[in-house]
Amino acid sequence: MTPDPPVLEQQRASALYFRDEYQPNVEKIKFTQDGSRGGLGAPWRANAIATVAGDDYFVIIGPDTGPAFVGGTGRPPEPLPPAPNLPLTVVYSDGTSEVFE
Repeated sequence: MTPDPPVLEQQRASALYFRDEYQPNVEKIKFTQDGSRGGLGAPWRANAIATVAGDDYFVIIGPDTGPAFVGGTGRPPEPLPPAPNLPLTVVYSDGTSEVFE
């Protein structure tokens, strides 16, 4: 079995996948843990807080899987047409951050 890419690469890919495939209006994603595989054959995933329209949602996201919404915060509203060039701030589990335009 091939080892997983480094954690920050996995987190970056997860954040962009969440934005591109599920929630184009996400403003910020803050990872609250490094992430891991849940078991043999399970996909890599990490816990994070996604900010959409100013509200925070607890999510579990991965680079190749749909999101799970946890913690009683519910699901974000259906995405409206995204504003052009809406920036996404990603705060990684090590405290570093990156902005995607």
